[in-house]
Amino acid sequence: IRDKGLSLLGKTGDVISTIINWNDEVSNDITEAKKMILLEKYFNKSESNEKSITMLKDFLVNPQGNTIFNKVLRIVDDSPPDQELMEHLSSALKYIVGCGRFEELFEQHKYALAQIERLTPQALTIIADKDQWPPIKLGFSVVTGAKVTSDWYSEFTSAYCTKKGIHSKDIYKRIQHSIIALQSQGIMEAYKGENSIIYCELTHVGKDLIPYVFN
Repeated sequence: IRDKGLSLLGKTGDVISTIINWNDEVSNDITEAKKMILLEKYFNKSESNEKSITMLKDFLVNPQGNTIFNKVLRIVDDSPPDQELMEHLSSALKYIVGCGRFEELFEQHKYALAQIERLTPQALTIIADKDQWPPIKLGFSVVTGAKVTSDWYSEFTSAYCTKKGIHSKDIYKRIQHSIIALQSQGIMEAYKGENSIIYCELTHVGKDLIPYVFN
């Protein structure tokens, strides 16, 4: 690019064209690399590579399976390289391929992937980590039935980070942002138990995502 620019001395159109072509090449290389990482993680989660290849082949030649696979690739392609996201997507791919019955489960898989696409990798990790969610106490809470309808994300974030040994302020903020997203998207709720203890739980939508993101 430097040599092209120096030789043209003002022919900016050619310089711009060179930059765009170079960017396309880099973008394609990154996309292919992300797909390779996804499939590598998928095979690493499998007990037998030979069986995994056979199952993946059956998945890809099935019309519904092929559509789902391309949906997974689009999520990969639309996201920056992220190891955490790759872990969840490879888990989702392993679960989907392992289920078989692609025609029967097509709508279920499509819906789950749409939910995964809306969430950050951090939020998906919090869902997968549901067994480690701590109970919390609120100084004041508004309750409808047993469901807590007032804000509880600050107290939960603090208790969760303490339990996980997280002290970084930046990570704390990302976790809190993810908790707010999970609450607002109807994936996570809080309920009041005995002695005013608050328990956070996944909604039915959140529970449906567990087999897709649980490593």
